[in-house]
Amino acid sequence: METIILCTIFGVFILLSFTLGLSFGYKLRNKESIKIPTLNPLKAIREYQTEKKQREKEDREQEILEQNLANIDAYDGTETGQKDFEY
Repeated sequence: METIILCTIFGVFILLSFTLGLSFGYKLRNKESIKIPTLNPLKAIREYQTEKKQREKEDREQEILEQNLANIDAYDGTETGQKDFEY
């Protein structure tokens, strides 16, 4: 069982190395610059959190806009058919 797991992990690393080498070779042949990505988990988490907050803010603004438009469409001079929402 251990042998099968080790062979699988080793095979994955071989495929990863091949694809990276293929990508870098293609870029070298086309005289493009090669940037090796640095893996900084803290920076990635911060970027994810800021993007998530931005998406939530945009979604909330969209909900408010849709609610306002629905209230405008349902307006007949009275409060009936109007929906309340919280900011």
